[in-house]
Amino acid sequence: MINIAINNEKTIERAQQLGHHQNLQDTVEKAIEMYVQYLEQQTISEEFGTVDFIEDYDYKQQRNVR
Repeated sequence: MINIAINNEKTIERAQQLGHHQNLQDTVEKAIEMYVQYLEQQTISEEFGTVDFIEDYDYKQQRNVR
């Protein structure tokens, strides 16, 4: 168990209401799960954030291949 100090109780209360959490522990656990998920998504976005273009690609020629 981890002991934490919460400075913004209004935010915690709002999170409990919106998430329908029974207590502070459930609220904090869910917040940490969502934070980890967010960071993982950011990592994935950074890895796939670029597009490699083929300079001599001719889309008109590709249409006629059918």
